[in-house]
Amino acid sequence: MRFFLLLLLALPLAAQPSKRVILISIDGFAAYHLTNQELELPNIRRLIRDGVWAASSETVFPSVTHPSHTTILTGVEPRLHGVLSNGLTDRETGERFHPTNKPRKEIVLVPTLFDAAKAKGLTTASFFWPETREDPSIDFNIPEVFTPENKGEIRAVPTAILDKLRAAGVPIDLYFAWYGSDRMMAADRILAEAAAYALETAEPGLLTIHFLVTDEAQHEHGPHHYLSQAAFTHTDAAVGLLMDAVERLGLAETTTFVVAADHGFHSVYHKMNVLPAFERAGVADKLELGGYGWTLSIKLKDSFDAATDAPKLEKAFAELSRHPNIARIVRPDDLHALGLPRYEESKYMRGQYMVLPDINTFLTVEPGGKMERVVMAKPSHGHGYLPSHPSMYTSLALSGAGIKKGVTIGHVRNVDIAPTVARLLGLEMPNVSGRVLEEALAQ
Repeated sequence: MRFFLLLLLALPLAAQPSKRVILISIDGFAAYHLTNQELELPNIRRLIRDGVWAASSETVFPSVTHPSHTTILTGVEPRLHGVLSNGLTDRETGERFHPTNKPRKEIVLVPTLFDAAKAKGLTTASFFWPETREDPSIDFNIPEVFTPENKGEIRAVPTAILDKLRAAGVPIDLYFAWYGSDRMMAADRILAEAAAYALETAEPGLLTIHFLVTDEAQHEHGPHHYLSQAAFTHTDAAVGLLMDAVERLGLAETTTFVVAADHGFHSVYHKMNVLPAFERAGVADKLELGGYGWTLSIKLKDSFDAATDAPKLEKAFAELSRHPNIARIVRPDDLHALGLPRYEESKYMRGQYMVLPDINTFLTVEPGGKMERVVMAKPSHGHGYLPSHPSMYTSLALSGAGIKKGVTIGHVRNVDIAPTVARLLGLEMPNVSGRVLEEALAQ
């Protein structure tokens, strides 16, 4: 009998199943930030020490907030889930809108993790996660919805939830008052307090939260500025508040933390006017050129004649392709490989073609100018470039129930997050593009 007991003690312990997942998105948390040991991230680094750290994760194209966050929740690329950009224009009606301001069922075309969780009977909660407005699968919801001034819209939050938070002493009104202001660091902490309240009172099986101050700081100051670093440290403290709540509530053994991001960041100091290439080819008046920056979209006007104008367009493309600061010409047959629909497949696509520069150059369309690369009057700190570029790689860490300890895995993708969370919670999510990160899961 004693030998049998010793044998049992010598065997590896079975992994404790996850009863809840807390999915945290830190906006603009590039993979290179996590390798910067001078960046003070004590709570996130504790999760990594006790869990799994991916060397990097690849987001989607365009590498901007809303397509990426929808991919994280659905496990599919934008051409399937429908959120193609941070701002969309309906070609049929002319309406321009922010997708997160539409009801989720209207803008997201496929099921999400919240749908899968509700199908299993789990309680769900979400805090300023994009594309969650009026989501019937979220029980405790503070959706990310914008006013015309691009501030958070408190009227989009159910009154009953606001009343509960106010009664509990969570200053939720200050979150919306401070959103987008120089007090946004404190606002993110308030959002974490609201999430901690939901953990205690609603007991969600799936909770998502989106911290934004890190994105605001990097756009303003650049990804390596000390104020941007301070924003990350402050967000780390908000993550710590959630970790403390889990410990205090006795949930640590059955809770899994997933810390993810939507995109990286890069600073651009040069621009190049590409209109002369189309003018010299004699086709500029047959095209609508838009987007600019890292993506120049090209829509063929009704006056475009395939027989006479297509060779002219190819002449312009040939000139651009020879330029050292042009990375690629994207043609209709290339769009699916980028995770986007073809022009005729979505009324939200801007054009049939795209021109992409190198990551250090923005494209402009300036009548009467020369096609030369010049220094910009003011640098642009941003994101949206090809997700295959390391500057756009995102951070990913998993820790807690069902996760290995002290393990580093290689390069993964953001489409892998939803199927992995589904596996942890025993949810059904068929038809995803990503895979379960088996190498991160305890057996």
